[in-house]
Amino acid sequence: MRRAEARITLGVVAARAGELEQAVGQGGRALTDGAKRSVPSLLMCSAELAAILRQRFAGEGTTRDYLDQLPALGST
Repeated sequence: MRRAEARITLGVVAARAGELEQAVGQGGRALTDGAKRSVPSLLMCSAELAAILRQRFAGEGTTRDYLDQLPALGST
């Protein structure tokens, strides 16, 4: 779980630096990491990355792809 949260944090840093591919890559790896024992905590961390992606990269397909994964995470 800590690894997944760290990946989200790296995604946030990348998104703030304007690195969309790296941000979405880190976020995506966090969501598929397999260590999802605390889904509420992961969703909370992911919310910050999602907000930055929506704000800075709203029209990008990779942003939509990442954001589409979040609802599925909440239903596991």
